[in-house]
Amino acid sequence: MKKRTIAATLCLLALFFAGCSKKEGPSSDEDPGKPSPADEVRTPVPFQQLPASSREFTVAGTRTYVDLMGKQRSKLPAFRSLSVKQNTMRGYVKDIYGRPLKGADIGIRSSIIGGTYSSASGQTDANGYYEILLPVGTVAVWGAKYLMDYESGKAPVSLFPADSSLASFTSTNGAVKNFVLLPYGQGQPEQIIKGPYWPSSYMGGSIHLSYSLRTESLPLPGSFPVGSVILIKLTPLDLLHADEKISFNIRKVVESNELYINNIPLGRYKLELKLENGPDIRMAESINLKPDFGMQPKQASGSTQITFIPGDPEVMVWYGNWWIVPINIELP
Repeated sequence: MKKRTIAATLCLLALFFAGCSKKEGPSSDEDPGKPSPADEVRTPVPFQQLPASSREFTVAGTRTYVDLMGKQRSKLPAFRSLSVKQNTMRGYVKDIYGRPLKGADIGIRSSIIGGTYSSASGQTDANGYYEILLPVGTVAVWGAKYLMDYESGKAPVSLFPADSSLASFTSTNGAVKNFVLLPYGQGQPEQIIKGPYWPSSYMGGSIHLSYSLRTESLPLPGSFPVGSVILIKLTPLDLLHADEKISFNIRKVVESNELYINNIPLGRYKLELKLENGPDIRMAESINLKPDFGMQPKQASGSTQITFIPGDPEVMVWYGNWWIVPINIELP
């Protein structure tokens, strides 16, 4: 009887230490080392060789926003199949080419009866794999971010759930959640419905044009006559994680005093503004706490260059983390 008790105790200890050990990638029975389509990595096409196209938009009436990419998303990579483990959330993080992203942070919180919360987090290894031991309760993913190479530094960007869902689950059930770094696309569906004009509802960049309306009773200098048309052209000069390069031509009929241009594929652009059948439009960047980004030069007439402004270090899952490029415009 004593020998059986000792053997059982040793067995339990072995299971405990095996469960607590840190793993690099999934266990061997799920990753036998055989080639898999889920491991395929696409080679990025150089910018100059990307297929080029253009899109036309007319923003009429009092509408104050335009979503340039709509429901279109980059092709998502494949992921290796993982079995669900109790009390564990795990998965992979990749970019759109299928390259694993090392150092991505995934954060969860777990709630139990009475409103008490516990949190936990994990970071991806060289294979883009992460594993989080879950606190007891109902689990929700609150953060998923990656420090992306951007210009001469880094930008904290939000990651997108590969299955387009982040429904809560119980810790005892566990879950598999894969994430992708997207260069554009609509974010959380509920946020799109609530605020289609909010830049944070999109994974791509945003530009905000602000201007004054001219009326007979208030003919302000530099203001735009109601009913006039602002012609806006965005031409990509370089793109991040792109499979195509698209130029955008937007006609904004003036009835409101602002326009949010949302869901712009990440990169650097030439921005051109003029009045239809009229002069070039003057531009001046508004408040920008990161002046190395945004408009270059900060004041221009007719055309300027745009880079998007990285957001805060704290990043919520599938909320865009690019600040708007704020531009005041006026007629000469």
